[in-house]
Amino acid sequence: MSEQPHTGTDGAPRDRVQADKLEAYMLGHYLGALSGVRLFDEAARTWSGTPYEGRFAQFVDDIENDIEHLEAMIDRLGSRRRAVAKAIGTATGITSRLNPLSRIRERAGIAAHGELEMLQSLVVAKRSMWLTLLQLVPAEPRLDAEELRRLEADAADQYHRLRAVAEETARDRFLDRD
Repeated sequence: MSEQPHTGTDGAPRDRVQADKLEAYMLGHYLGALSGVRLFDEAARTWSGTPYEGRFAQFVDDIENDIEHLEAMIDRLGSRRRAVAKAIGTATGITSRLNPLSRIRERAGIAAHGELEMLQSLVVAKRSMWLTLLQLVPAEPRLDAEELRRLEADAADQYHRLRAVAEETARDRFLDRD
């Protein structure tokens, strides 16, 4: 990633983005997104055949769309390490699928509720990234403020939709129905 100039188009001094730090930050989130989409895909399989199946399929589509936006941003900023990060993310994903404990198949169990909370935390982290990048727009014109606002709003919506699943299913997990 290249350093941005110290002055704006009007010649006035402005803050300079530390390209190496921004790249590391975005690539870290990119690796997280690659792992996250796999976790959402596993959750979609867990909820297959339930009234929630379509919701989880939509989450997978949403996360894949977010990854495409993040890849485009990273490319616009001139990162040369995205391919390496993607290879690492793929290898990590393959390794995690070999772990028999990585899949939570019992929808009614406490572990499934923990899975929903973990997925919510991933979405919160993603939303935080979009908000952080939005703060950098004045110093980094290759970041698109409108795109970042849309992505942040989408992340907020994803969180609320995940929270709704957790709320709708919590009673069945925790309450004795004698």
